[in-house]
Amino acid sequence: MNSPFLTMASLQLLLFIYVAAGYVLTRCNTITPAGRKSLSDLLIQFILPCNIICSFQIEMNAQILASCAMIVLLSAFVQVFYLISSKLLFSRAPRRQLACMRYATICSNAGFLGLPIIGGVYGAMGTLLVSVALIPQRIVMWSAGLSLFTQTDRKSVIRKLITHPCIVAVIIGFVLMVCGNPTLPSAVQKFLSGASGCTTCLSMLVIGSILAGAQRSALRDGMVWWFSFARLILIPLTVYAVLAFFSVDRTLSGVMVLMSGMPAGSTTAILAAKYDGDAAFASCLVFVSTLLSLITLPMLCLLL
Repeated sequence: MNSPFLTMASLQLLLFIYVAAGYVLTRCNTITPAGRKSLSDLLIQFILPCNIICSFQIEMNAQILASCAMIVLLSAFVQVFYLISSKLLFSRAPRRQLACMRYATICSNAGFLGLPIIGGVYGAMGTLLVSVALIPQRIVMWSAGLSLFTQTDRKSVIRKLITHPCIVAVIIGFVLMVCGNPTLPSAVQKFLSGASGCTTCLSMLVIGSILAGAQRSALRDGMVWWFSFARLILIPLTVYAVLAFFSVDRTLSGVMVLMSGMPAGSTTAILAAKYDGDAAFASCLVFVSTLLSLITLPMLCLLL
């Protein structure tokens, strides 16, 4: 059996090839900005939900339920840690940059990038745990995260949460698992499996497209590199140390550490552009942290 490091290194090589393809296709104008948005919507509203439902197609037992409950609890505590860290680590940043840095700390790319990566390392169980662990992040994303750019209200948060395709997929998958995963019609099962199989390729093509379209003028900004260091190294190492101190189960710990080491979420740049934030700076946060994560994530696996 391969170690997590070798598994991650092999997976990251594959992901790098996909990312490079997305980069080249965008530079050649095969993937346009409008096309990238369509691919992102396709992933979030269709491909990822199918992937999540498939991840729940394992035999339910008390251990799995306990693991799901524990990962939600851990994720909630980690989100609180993100909130505190985002206030302490970037206090000297200019106001417009501060909103981007705090949001990118609170809302990483764990949903977009974490599902294929952690699923590749830990299999279906890893995908299941990530899907459940993302619930607290999605709550914070549409509440505290969105409030960094604009005003939000409780009704809006609840509506966006319960109608989010990935949350709906978690509910569907969990209900099916509790019901003993009844045999689905062959066509439906092949439909879900086929769509799920596109997750890694499409998500990495979009990441590559984002990198190709990022503004590079702010790459010399020290705040971009300080954020990347904090997001990719300092935060996950702190999470690892705390979980190791409390002797948390290795699989749960590994999932949480890898989730904590994910780069800035692509929605950082989207929201900054939509609400008159520093969109160029936000794009650089996504660009640099995503590029560096291709190196840091395999290194984190040495700890697992």
